[in-house]
Amino acid sequence: MHNIVHNMATEDVPVSNHLTSRKGVFQYVRRVPEDLRDAFPFARVQKSLRTRDKRAARADALALDEVWDAHFAEARRRKGLSPGPEGPAALVAEGWTWPDWQALASWFGASLAEEDWRARLGSMPGATFTAERDLSRLPWRDPAVVKEHIARGRTLRGGTVSDYAEARLPFVQGYVRRLGVSLSRTNPDLERFMAACLTAELAYLDVFQLREARRGGFDHIHPDAVDGPWKRLAGRPGVHPEPQARPAAVDSEVGRSLADCRTKWVENRRKAKKQARPDYLREMDQTIAAFEAHAGIRDIGLVRRRHLLAYRDHLGTATAYKTATINKKIGFISGLMATAANAGWIETGLGPDLYLEVPEDEDRREPYGDTELAAIFTHPVFTQGKRLTSVKACGELQFWLPLIACLHGMISSEILQLGPDTVGPHPDHPEILCFNVTNAGERAVKTLARRRWVPVRRELIDLGLPALVAEARQDGRKSLWSAMEAQAGDVTRVSGYFSSFWAAFSRGELNLTTEGTSLYSFRHGFQDRLGSAGYGEEVKKGLMGHAESGMTGRYGTKKKPRAVNVVELNEAIQRLPWPFLAGVRGEARPSGMRIAGRAAAATLA
Repeated sequence: MHNIVHNMATEDVPVSNHLTSRKGVFQYVRRVPEDLRDAFPFARVQKSLRTRDKRAARADALALDEVWDAHFAEARRRKGLSPGPEGPAALVAEGWTWPDWQALASWFGASLAEEDWRARLGSMPGATFTAERDLSRLPWRDPAVVKEHIARGRTLRGGTVSDYAEARLPFVQGYVRRLGVSLSRTNPDLERFMAACLTAELAYLDVFQLREARRGGFDHIHPDAVDGPWKRLAGRPGVHPEPQARPAAVDSEVGRSLADCRTKWVENRRKAKKQARPDYLREMDQTIAAFEAHAGIRDIGLVRRRHLLAYRDHLGTATAYKTATINKKIGFISGLMATAANAGWIETGLGPDLYLEVPEDEDRREPYGDTELAAIFTHPVFTQGKRLTSVKACGELQFWLPLIACLHGMISSEILQLGPDTVGPHPDHPEILCFNVTNAGERAVKTLARRRWVPVRRELIDLGLPALVAEARQDGRKSLWSAMEAQAGDVTRVSGYFSSFWAAFSRGELNLTTEGTSLYSFRHGFQDRLGSAGYGEEVKKGLMGHAESGMTGRYGTKKKPRAVNVVELNEAIQRLPWPFLAGVRGEARPSGMRIAGRAAAATLA
């Protein structure tokens, strides 16, 4: 709608970032900063400059920039978002030279590195501080933090300085405000300063990577050691000579809720071209409601670390949730608060060390042994075409899901997302029929490394898999499974149904009581079977979607399924011994249907 004015003819008047043109008439259009949206009854300032003259419009826009910079600064002071008498003195940046701004960017980068260092420091063993520096014991950050840093690095390296200034200015402002510095878009050095901040943040991400790789990152400069105008104020009455580690917490409402943070989080995901799955959002919404009810707080300006810790302890004592589930719920709230901090709505997130340590034996799963597999696959569901009719049994999934999981090592969410478009010949070896584990078609995979081609065990062809694919394709269905179609493709819900069914079925009808067994036991048993057959790590990784170890796996970009010899993978799948397979029978089908199934197999492969 608006055309931003670029490259104006007269260079002696600076260009405002908020000057636009509508049908040749210049307008002043400026968004209210996100951290001040509740302080004004409008979301943007819009004023016609009533001129077609470029030079006059530029002068008027710059004057309005000064007016609105003052308005926004005053609003921040009223909300406690700007330094007051209890914090560092406000610095007047007018008259700063480039070295001053460059020093501020260096302080910003040093602050990022210092905060990461402090997050690791509590778990740092003494061996890392000796003359030899045992880097192998340098603590790792939480996987969610690592993923965020990887994504951030990818975004920053792929964008421009203008992109960085637009997206990260509130974030940078949240840091430099600790020194009393307010950034103004009218500052002629702003773009160059943001370029320096981009350089500093990329340098910090390199340091973060070294620390995660346990290869260095020890010798970052402390932010207090960076010299700048804020240091030169030392000794003046009422002035703090050094930056504060954190701004003083102010219990004041900001007019935003966790639901607003959730909306912003979804917006950020979409900008980054990432999924925001409905089932994930539903669980997030449930956690938001439960947390707000427990804390008695809705406005994020009033949420403090102690509220989340109290909620965490409540989940640990008043519910039957496992530690990993509690940590996931805590991650929802802390992540949303971090989103709010990044948007400039609050000054900081809730900090590190919020999660409970997972007990070593809590998530330990045992594989199914041969005796248990025989008990499972001699049940009439697998030998006589019997189908239990409860909703949680999920129709044909009660036959296919355990069978595919056992023979191929796939997890239930991967199997549930199979569709007629993901069962077919391998592109390089069309004679090999494969399951394509992919994120195409709005599917979700647990990690990038999980995207892969898994050859189909030949017995599944005679058991009716090709006919199942052909029927789904003919009906125009996205999924192979009726339960997924009935639940509108909701993987989490169907997975929950089937897990509940399997727990009752395996312990009730099959009388399998081995501690630690579950649906995931099929995957563990598949891995054990590969090892027993003499297959090495590459085959295991290729079939099961395990990531590479070390930094190559953590930081490498994986845009395609792992390049592994599919002929070798197919050989492993076909040769693994499964004695129970001889007795497994699919659904009873007329002879014409069996012929159609063979024809479908020939078409697919």
